Amino acid sequence: MSSRNGASGKVRCAIYTRKSSEEGLQQHFNSLHAQREACEAYVLSQAGEGWSALPTIYDDGGFSGGNMERPALSKLLADVDAGQIDVVVVYKVDRLTRALTDFAKIVERFDARGVSFVSVTQAFNTTNSLGRLTLNVLLSFAQFERELTGERIRDKIAASKAKGIWMGGPPPLGYDAKDRALVVNNEEAATVVEIFRSYLAAGSVHTLRRSLEARGVRSKTRVSRQGLVTGGEPFSRGALFHLLTNRLYVGEIVHKTNRYPGRHTPIVDHALFDDVQAMLAKSVRRRSSASATVSATWLTGRIFDDRGNIMSPATTRRRGCGYRYYVSAPLQVGERQLAGSLPRFPAMALEDLVNDRVGRLSGVIGAHLDTSEVVRRIEVSRDQVIVDLNVAPKPAQARRIARLLPPIDSVEVLDGGLRLTLSAALRPKRGAKLLLTPDGMPAVARRAEDPTLIQALVRAEAWKHHLLEYGSDSLERLHRSEGVDRSYARRLIRIAFLSPALKRAILDGAAPPDLTVQNLKRGYLPLYWSDQDTAYRRPA
Repeated sequence: MSSRNGASGKVRCAIYTRKSSEEGLQQHFNSLHAQREACEAYVLSQAGEGWSALPTIYDDGGFSGGNMERPALSKLLADVDAGQIDVVVVYKVDRLTRALTDFAKIVERFDARGVSFVSVTQAFNTTNSLGRLTLNVLLSFAQFERELTGERIRDKIAASKAKGIWMGGPPPLGYDAKDRALVVNNEEAATVVEIFRSYLAAGSVHTLRRSLEARGVRSKTRVSRQGLVTGGEPFSRGALFHLLTNRLYVGEIVHKTNRYPGRHTPIVDHALFDDVQAMLAKSVRRRSSASATVSATWLTGRIFDDRGNIMSPATTRRRGCGYRYYVSAPLQVGERQLAGSLPRFPAMALEDLVNDRVGRLSGVIGAHLDTSEVVRRIEVSRDQVIVDLNVAPKPAQARRIARLLPPIDSVEVLDGGLRLTLSAALRPKRGAKLLLTPDGMPAVARRAEDPTLIQALVRAEAWKHHLLEYGSDSLERLHRSEGVDRSYARRLIRIAFLSPALKRAILDGAAPPDLTVQNLKRGYLPLYWSDQDTAYRRPA
């Protein structure tokens, strides 16, 4: 083998060892020592070629070869990159890695530094093409063996559960683990039965949770082998849902979608369990029906009440009509006292307010601002809405923004962003709650529908379809049949090529003030929809 270290002729060899489990590592002579001893003997046999083992220890004890998250391997690769190693020596190829993709990455890093890779028991060397091919084949079988072992374990678990055998894990409330089996804990079992009955009386998990907490009912207390105590806390909603649907309590073992008779003693009779499942299913259907009309909104995850509680979308129906809201998390679980000053906010009112203010900024910033991208956080309270934006205006722009907003609103430049404090409160007016300013005016000025603009849009859409179907010469026939001037027809049809957002605004009666038939016929219409939105989304 050629010299690796210049004129000295010395070949610096790093020995890497690994063992998957920690079992036996505390012994005076373990598997890692045995691997290192064999590798050192091999390096010594190549002393005539100038090989010598580096004193650095690269041992990974208790780490799987299925990934590269290993401290000794990371140190080895770092030393390779630093040019401190010429040859990496391992006892077997799978000690380095069991994954073919990881092996390819490792070898690529070795090649980049001219480092060879040697397996003692398999006598492979990556400096030649035959050794590289053989190593790839060998590693493929190592990965196959690893996957096959995983399949055998999964099959063993499935077969054991089919025989009703509990496969371990933390025992649930009502049972203790003894000799790898579930044994009924009579005191806890009585608590489990009482929880099932209490749910039927309460009618909801929220009410049940509050009732159990008031009565001092706690989750199962567990003590680890190291003496760590966990559990013994009030039940969460998720824990109660899991308990009420756990089929272990009726003596069954579940594996994926299959159920098998268990070898343990049941705690809850089937009639009581089935009644609970029926009530849970009914509750789920009610929630699904209520949430079916809750569309994904850009505000989700960004809106909070003035106590810092997140507010989530919710709907309700009254007199056949659906209404959308943002509801504070404590209110959703029946803890109104923990919610902010305004625990429920009409979704459309809030969305219109934020869209209106962000739309006003677009004209100042000089580019269309996508509300879903620039809004960082929203906080609502009884008398104001605070909106934090990922917008960093220049000082002159910030002053223009302050003049642009209503006098009752304020703007503050923060590090890397902008904060808008909008004075708006929900007040009853004409039988409904509206978002009003302190002087009783609407917080968002809404335009009435423009019949002329809507009619022009409908007419332009019809002409566009006619043009697409019959070709460009059909426009000549159109202006004759419609009795309009050729120039008028050419200018009016451009309205059909507005962006979907602008068309929707026209039909909703929320078009920007300068979006009129006359302006559309006279002005230049940008080609791209984003440019159109920027051009016509002017301050109201």
